[in-house]
Amino acid sequence: MLYVNALFFIISTFLLEDVDVASKYTCRTAQIHIETSSRFMDVVADNYQVYSEVNPSTGKVVFQGLMKSFEFEMGALDQAFNSDKVNLSQYSKFSYEGNITNLSDIKFDQPGTYNVDVEGKIFIGSYIRKTSAQGSLKVLANGRLETVADFSIRIEEESMNTINELMRKKLPKVVSLDTDKLGISRDIRINLKANYRPRN
Repeated sequence: MLYVNALFFIISTFLLEDVDVASKYTCRTAQIHIETSSRFMDVVADNYQVYSEVNPSTGKVVFQGLMKSFEFEMGALDQAFNSDKVNLSQYSKFSYEGNITNLSDIKFDQPGTYNVDVEGKIFIGSYIRKTSAQGSLKVLANGRLETVADFSIRIEEESMNTINELMRKKLPKVVSLDTDKLGISRDIRINLKANYRPRN
């Protein structure tokens, strides 16, 4: 029994051993999962080509990616989104810039799982949306980080009017549809996952 207790103590000490804190942590294959819905279908898309950085000193968090890298669950939506009918040149990139608001609660030099609160802004072309997120950050014994965060964005009435205007321009005149008839939700749910490597 003494041997078992001693072994447990050694293992626990190793797992809780301090790790080196990098000047920043980066990830080139972060994942973004988005969901919204309409009266006729759920819209689900994923992007696996997102770059992200975390600065442990300032708490700054950055995500960057290309709109065309989103893959829709329904092939028809994927083809429409990446066709010439949807001009992504004006909105080719998206980014998120935020800050961890409870940075003092996170010990980047101690393995463990920490709750994280982030506040920042999402940028899609000229569109800017302030939002907050809650998630978890796991500090691993090898110095890497694993994060998961959930966002929720509500589209403003002005933006819904813009969508209606685009539908009138893109759809044939005989098709009289708008966001109300389609039952398009104004709420978009976003889930982020990233595995970071330390960089100095």
